[in-house]
Amino acid sequence: MRKKIEVTSDQWHEADSPPPPAPDGEAPEFGDHVNPPDPAANGAGDGKAAEPAAPVGATEAYIVALQADLDDARREIEELKKQVLYGQAEFQNFRRRKEDEQKDLARFANAELIKGLLPIVDNFDRALQAAEQSRNFDALIGGISGTSKQLQAFLQKAGVTPIEAVGKDFDPKFHEAIGHAEDSGYEANSVAEEVQKGYLMHDRVLRPALVRVAQG
Repeated sequence: MRKKIEVTSDQWHEADSPPPPAPDGEAPEFGDHVNPPDPAANGAGDGKAAEPAAPVGATEAYIVALQADLDDARREIEELKKQVLYGQAEFQNFRRRKEDEQKDLARFANAELIKGLLPIVDNFDRALQAAEQSRNFDALIGGISGTSKQLQAFLQKAGVTPIEAVGKDFDPKFHEAIGHAEDSGYEANSVAEEVQKGYLMHDRVLRPALVRVAQG
């Protein structure tokens, strides 16, 4: 049951104090009573202020920006893949060209040497043709002898020189023994006979000389 409280001028200071409790011990009823806000609802209970919620438009803009960055990164990756594939293809082409060049060098490495030998071959052919026509044995010997000297000069110009053998001490670096020579008149362990001439190219043995060694 709501009770009406009258306040007079003499009781003005008493109106500031809370109303007296009801006779039955229940809290007095107020028509305009408003419940105080709950501290736990806005984070006041833990001493932290509640963070304001981000605007919906800002969140969507951030997501759009992230998606744009992701698309840019994907395009860069695709471009890098293309560059790597292009580089690999270029390297394969370069290696193939080098292999072809090496094959050509191996095939034509002696082209200049053979070109220099061709005139000597021509001279041998001329000497044989002249001998067949004239039937002159001396002319044949002279033609072959001159061509042989021409060939020796060509080899010397290329750095090829014959290995000295007969009368020299046997040296397995330059000589290859295929037997012994008895009563040769040479000292023991010296080369008594040259079966096949050996050659050096500069300081390297192209072919050792085949020799027979004196027994003494």
